[in-house]
Amino acid sequence: MSGNSILITAPSLNTKQNVSGISSITNFIIGNNSDTAYTHFELGRKDDEKRNLVWMLRMLKTTIRWMFVVASKKIALIHFNFALSKASILRDAPLVLFAKLIGKKIIIHIHGGDYLANKKAPGWMKFILKRVFSASSPVIVLSTAEQQIISEQYKTNNVHVLPNCVDLNEAKAFHRIYNTDAMLNLLFIGRISTSKGIEYIYQALKELQSQQVAFKFYMAGAGPDENEYVEKFSQLLGSAFEFKGVVSGLTKTNLFKNCDVFLLPSLFEGLPMSLLEAMSFGLVPVVTPVGSMKHVIKTGYNGILLNENPAIEIAAAIERFAAARELIKTLSNNAADYIFKNYDPAKYIISLQKVYDAT
Repeated sequence: MSGNSILITAPSLNTKQNVSGISSITNFIIGNNSDTAYTHFELGRKDDEKRNLVWMLRMLKTTIRWMFVVASKKIALIHFNFALSKASILRDAPLVLFAKLIGKKIIIHIHGGDYLANKKAPGWMKFILKRVFSASSPVIVLSTAEQQIISEQYKTNNVHVLPNCVDLNEAKAFHRIYNTDAMLNLLFIGRISTSKGIEYIYQALKELQSQQVAFKFYMAGAGPDENEYVEKFSQLLGSAFEFKGVVSGLTKTNLFKNCDVFLLPSLFEGLPMSLLEAMSFGLVPVVTPVGSMKHVIKTGYNGILLNENPAIEIAAAIERFAAARELIKTLSNNAADYIFKNYDPAKYIISLQKVYDAT
């Protein structure tokens, strides 16, 4: 480990092992900030890992290893990716506090979580988080709304807004052809769990089938509810459903190129990398207004924000798209243009480096 290295935390960076937005943004940062030497510290559960005795022992081993690395290695700075969910707070807060205790410079990079906006943190959790966000350590958030939440709830002023970003070379080289006669291709890509709204998608597609709307649904990713929903969608849709598993590289790019609509009716989010990637390729996003997604999507301009009844509204949106294909073209072009204008990788790295330099 070099004396000028930055220790950055994330789950496995192997896309075959993990479907993780934090892993995606970490891969992006390491790949685009070649002037900085990073050391990855693996922290987080793999998709197929159960919370059992083996997992608890691995967490204990990880904690001991963290204390050894942070205390004994020459580290210029720690870039700690942190989600405001109960499991993440319980696992990660002690690690952050240990690093602070021994005087390490640390940046807290927040990536959504149900306690960021949707849930009110209990007293004991607020007590812990106030110490996590205390002192002069910078905090990175994904939107001005998140900046206000963190500043007001935890009384910290050193909060920087830095929305997630994605590589755009492939997307900029892609020219989408709109075939008004072809059926719609719908895509979900990410962690397959009920927290991502996968049941809303199931109910919406069930309704579309009853209305005899033609479509094909592609599901990619992995997660705790994978087996259940692969079976449910297979039984419901037959050949109109295709499960792709965990995808990366050319397989992932081709999925974006071949699909028309991106579905993510999630219960809570930060700013998903998959959303930004999908929009850059011209997929029309149909998503819930959670986390920072509501600051990216404007209904009727570059996508659809769902409201009270996600399943019903997804079905209605797809039915409308199938009947008015020019609408798809307009929203698609606006979605891609929005990403190209607002999510430049070079600007992202410059902004991140400024936070590093000021720490």
